[in-house]
Amino acid sequence: GQWLLTYGAWEDNGSGRQVAEIRVALGQVGALDKEFGLRVYVKCFAPAIRLQNPKRGMLGDSARLTIKLKGHSVDKESANWEIRAEPTKSSLEIVGSDPCDSQRVLVGLNDTAAKEIRQHKPQNRFIKNFPKSRNDLLHYHPKWKTWPGTIAVSDDGNDLVNGIYKKLPCQHTVVHSALWRRDATDTSPALYIYIRPDVMRSGLDVAVISTTPSYRDCMEICELKDWIPENALVEKTHTTNVKFLGWKEVEELTLEVPQPSMITEKSDTLFHDEILKDMQGLDSPILCALSGLSNEVMKSMLRHSNDGITGKNVDNGNIVPIDLVGKMGSRNAKQLSILAAPSLLKYAAEGRLPLELLKRYDLPHPDECAFGLSEANFPSRPVEKWKVIESTKKGKQVVKYEREFDAEESNEFYHKLLQRPPVFEASVDKSNCKLIIRMNPIVAGHQAAAHLVRGRGLGDDYAKTVDVDYCLSELSSMGEPMTKEFHVPNSDAYEESTAEGMALPLYHRQAKALTRMRAIEDGKVEFNEEERSEHILNGVGWCLMGRATKTSPLKGGVLGDAIGSGKTVVTIALILSGIEEARSNRSLEEGRSGATLIVVPPGLVKQWDDERKKFTKNKLKSIVLDSTDTLKRFSVKEICEADMVIVPAGIIEERGNGGKSATARPYTELLSSKAGADKIPPAPMNGHKEAPTIEGTWVRNMASGPAIYVGNTGKQKHRDEQAFYGHRYSDAIKKIRQKKFGASERGVPLEWFTWNRIVVDECHECLVSSAKQDTESRASDFKAQARRGAREFLGVGCTDSSSRPLLAKTAVWGLTGTPLLETEARVTELANLMGGTYLTGSAHHWRKEERESGRDIFLNQQEEGSKSREYRCAIQESCHAYVRAACQRNRGEKLVVNLERKQKAVNMSESEGAKFLSAIKDTNLESYSVTPDQLGDMASNGLAVTASSSARRSALFGIIDSIQADEPDTKIIVFANAVYGGYKSALSALQSSGHQFSHVDENHSVMEQNEIISWFRHIDVTKEDRSRPRILLLSFSQAAGHNLQEACHNVIMFDPMYSGSDPVADASVEEQALGRVMRQGQKDDVTCYRILVKGPNGERCLDDDIVERNLDEDVLRAATSNFD
Repeated sequence: GQWLLTYGAWEDNGSGRQVAEIRVALGQVGALDKEFGLRVYVKCFAPAIRLQNPKRGMLGDSARLTIKLKGHSVDKESANWEIRAEPTKSSLEIVGSDPCDSQRVLVGLNDTAAKEIRQHKPQNRFIKNFPKSRNDLLHYHPKWKTWPGTIAVSDDGNDLVNGIYKKLPCQHTVVHSALWRRDATDTSPALYIYIRPDVMRSGLDVAVISTTPSYRDCMEICELKDWIPENALVEKTHTTNVKFLGWKEVEELTLEVPQPSMITEKSDTLFHDEILKDMQGLDSPILCALSGLSNEVMKSMLRHSNDGITGKNVDNGNIVPIDLVGKMGSRNAKQLSILAAPSLLKYAAEGRLPLELLKRYDLPHPDECAFGLSEANFPSRPVEKWKVIESTKKGKQVVKYEREFDAEESNEFYHKLLQRPPVFEASVDKSNCKLIIRMNPIVAGHQAAAHLVRGRGLGDDYAKTVDVDYCLSELSSMGEPMTKEFHVPNSDAYEESTAEGMALPLYHRQAKALTRMRAIEDGKVEFNEEERSEHILNGVGWCLMGRATKTSPLKGGVLGDAIGSGKTVVTIALILSGIEEARSNRSLEEGRSGATLIVVPPGLVKQWDDERKKFTKNKLKSIVLDSTDTLKRFSVKEICEADMVIVPAGIIEERGNGGKSATARPYTELLSSKAGADKIPPAPMNGHKEAPTIEGTWVRNMASGPAIYVGNTGKQKHRDEQAFYGHRYSDAIKKIRQKKFGASERGVPLEWFTWNRIVVDECHECLVSSAKQDTESRASDFKAQARRGAREFLGVGCTDSSSRPLLAKTAVWGLTGTPLLETEARVTELANLMGGTYLTGSAHHWRKEERESGRDIFLNQQEEGSKSREYRCAIQESCHAYVRAACQRNRGEKLVVNLERKQKAVNMSESEGAKFLSAIKDTNLESYSVTPDQLGDMASNGLAVTASSSARRSALFGIIDSIQADEPDTKIIVFANAVYGGYKSALSALQSSGHQFSHVDENHSVMEQNEIISWFRHIDVTKEDRSRPRILLLSFSQAAGHNLQEACHNVIMFDPMYSGSDPVADASVEEQALGRVMRQGQKDDVTCYRILVKGPNGERCLDDDIVERNLDEDVLRAATSNFD
C-alpha cells in the first residue's frame, strides 16, 4: 500500500495555467516491493499546451526520482533521478498456446452478445475518427472465446523481454483479468504482460510488458502496438510492432530540501485574553502573522487589491488590506489559498495558534450593548409597506396590492450591511514582508444572538440572559450529519397522576402521559435554544462559529400516542386537573379566559364535545363554535367563564352564503369590523403546494428545504399574495388587541382573548396537505385554502409569541395519532407551532421564506450565505433534542379483537383494458402487469382508469350485499382514494344504486358534517337511528380523528391509497383509516375488505403492486413510527 500525493505547478504563483504535475508515492511504491520508499513522478504539460501541434491523448512522465528509506527516515544518498530516454521501435513474435476461456466468457457473455454487437450499425459520425487497427474495433474477434494460456515472446535482439509467459488466475483484480508472467531467473527479473487502461478514455487501452504487475507503478518497459490476447492465437498476427521504453540516470540532478522562507510567527499572548481586553470589538486582535514574504509573493498576493492607506490598522501606507468578500474576493481567496494557506493550516495543525481549534470560549456581554442588539453588527431591516394598484381588465376594475419600500431607507440599510465589521481581516504589511490575519469573534456573537433575541417579543432584558461563545474550526474537519430517524420517547419513566372528576379512570400509560404534560406546563422541562453565526476565512478554510444559547422552559409539546390510545381523554384529564387554577385566572376586562381552546379539523367538533360529556359528566363547561354565526351568539363573559372552547381550525376561511361564496369570509369580516381594520382577503389559492400528506414515520432523515416539499414554483406573485394575507390579518390582530370590550359584548373574535392553553388536535392536518388531493376532489372537509388559513390562525410562521393570533397562558399542545415529521424543517415548524420554541435554523425556516419579498430574499443571501456541515449537524441535533424533550408516543393496550383482511379480485372489461393500455402508451410499457414505479408520473393515467372500473363498482355492491346479508343492521365504512378519482367513482356508484348512504363534502356546514359522522359513531337507540343510512363513504383524507369503533366493524377500501413513491406515507394513511374502527373500545372482530382490479383475463395490474407494497411488514412497521 502507498499514499499518493499529487501536486500541481501553475504559472504566476498559482494564478496562471497549470504547467506540470508532480505525483509523490510514499510507502510500498511498487506492487512487488517489500520495503517502503518514496518515488516522485514529474509530468510536464508543455507538449499539450504549446500553440503549434499540441499533443493530444495521454502524456507520459518526463522524469522520476526514487528514494529509499533508512530506518524511519529518508536516505538522501539513495536519491536517483531518471529522465525518459528516447523510445526504440521494433517488432516481436508473440505466439500463444494452451487456449483457455477468455475474460468475456468468464463474465458470462455468449454468442447472442457477439451477434447483437455485430448486427448493430453505428452512425458514421461516431466512428470516423477511430484509429486504424488490424483488429475490428466494433465487433468481437473471431477467437473471442479463447485466450492463450501460454505466450512465447521472441525476436528481441537485446533479450530483455524474450521468454515464456504463463497466464495467472487473477479474476477482476487486474484490468480485464489479463495478466501473464515470465518467471524470474538468476540473470533476469520477472516480467508481466497486462493491459494498461487509458483512464482518460482519449485512446485505446494498450498491452504492455512491465517489471511489476500493476500499471499504477509506471514501470513499463515495452508497449505492444495494436495487440490483444486473441492475436497470439492467429498465425498472421503473431508479429507485433512494439515500442521499448527506457529511462536513463541523470547525475546532474540532485535532491535538495530547502528550508521554508515563510514562517508563521508565534504569539506571546493568548488570543482570548486580547478579546476580553476590548469587548467593544473596535479593534480586531491578530490571530496569526506569516512573515518572510518575498517581493514576488507579495506582488502576487496583492494583485487584485488596492495599494495605499485604507481602513483600520494603517501604518505609514504600508498596510494593504486584502478584500476576500467583495468584488475581487474570489480572486484574492485563490491567491491566498495557494500562497499562504498551506503554511497557515500546518501551523494550526501543530497547535501553535494562540487559541485551540474546536474549543469554545465564553464571551461576556459588552457593557454598551448586549449581544444581539447591536445595530452596527446586525442592522434592522426597513419595514415594508403596501400600496394599492388599480387597473382595468376586460372592462372590470382590478385591485392589487404590492409591497413598497422606502428607497432611501433600503439603500441606507444595504450600506449598513456592507459597513458591518468583518469577522476576518487579511492584510499585507509590505514594510515588514508580512501577512496579517485578524479575527473578531464579538461580531459573530452579535450576529448569532440577534436571531435568538430579535423578533420574538422577549424584550431587551432577555438579551442579557443569553449565553454567547465562539470557536474556530476548519471546514475540512467538519462531518456531514448522520442519517438517523427521529426516535420519539414514551412516558414510562414518569409517575402516574390522577385527575379528580374523571368519570372513568385513566390507563397507566395515560396517567404517566398526564404527568409528563403537567411537568411541561409547570416549567420543569427545559430546552436549550440555540443559534449560530458562521464566518469563513476564504482561501484558508477557517470557520469562526459564534453561538448564542438560552435554556428556557418548554412552552408546549406533542402527544403522539398510537391511534385509538385516548389522546383526547388525556387532554381532558389535563384540563380537569388544573381547572381551579384556570378559573381563578379569569379576567373579563383583560380578556383572560379560563378555557382551553381546542382547535380541531371540521369533522371532529362534535366528537370532542361528546368525549367531554362522556368522561367528565358535564363537570367542564364547553362552548362549541362551529361557525362565525355561533360565535356571534356568545358574550365575552360566557367565553371567559367557559372551561373548553371548541373551534374548527378552518373557521378563519369559513365561506359566506352557506359556503357558496368564493370571496366572502364571515370570520375575517367580523375581525376587521371589530378591530376597525382593513378588509382581510381570502387565503391564497395558489403557489404554496404542500408535500403529500406526511402520515408516516417520524423522520427518515433527508435534506430539508423548500425545494423538496414546498413546491412554491419560485413565483414572487405567490409569495406576495401570502405576505399580504398575513399582513392584513396581523394588522387586524394588533388593532383588536388595543380595543376594550364589555362583558356583554358578543361576537368578539378569538384573537382578542388570552386562553389558558391551546390544544391543536390532528396537528399534522394543519401543517401538511395534499395539493393534488385538494384540487382534484371535493371530498376533503379541510381544503387546501382552509389549511393555509388555519396555519395563519395558529401562527405557524410567527416567531413573536406576543403577536401570535392565538395566545396561551400555559402551553400549546399538539395531538396526533399519526407521526407527521420526516425532515428537520417539519420539526422546526412543529416547535414554532407548539409555543414558539426556537430550534437552530428557525430564523431561516421556509414558512418565513414562503412570504418573503424579492428584496428580503436578496438580503438573506447577503447576510447569511451558505451553511457549513457543522451548522447542518447542529440543526439536526437541535431537532432531535426537541423531539426527545417535547414529544411522547405511547403504545395502547393490546386489542382483544382480531383483524381479518380480505381481498376481492375482479377483472376489468375488455374496453377498460384497452383504455388502460391507451392511457399508459406514452411510456412504451403497454402491459397490464406494469408497476407504478415503472410508470412514474404516468401512473396517474392508469390509476384513473382502474379507479373508475365498472368491475370495482360491482365488487363494492357485492361486498356490501354479502355483509348486510349476514348483518342487516350493521354499519359499513367505505374509504376511497380521492387523488385519482376513486372517491368520485364510489360516490357515483352509490348514488346510482339503491343503497342508502351518507357522505361528507364541502357543501356541508361544520355542524352538518359532525352530525352525519355522529350517526356512525354510536349504536342505534331510537327508531330514527335505525332508519338512517347504513353506509358511510369517506375519502382517505377524512380518515383522521374519528372514533367509529362503537358502532362499526366492517371497513371497505374501495381502491388502494397511492400518492407517489413513498410507501410509508400511503400505508400510514390506510392504517389511519382502518384505525377508525380497529381501536380501543372495539368489541367485535374487524374485517377489512379490499377490491383489487386486474387485467381483462386476470393479469396482474397496478392494484396488486400497490396493495402488496402498502401491506409489507417493514413498511407497516415504519408507518406506525418508532416506539420505545
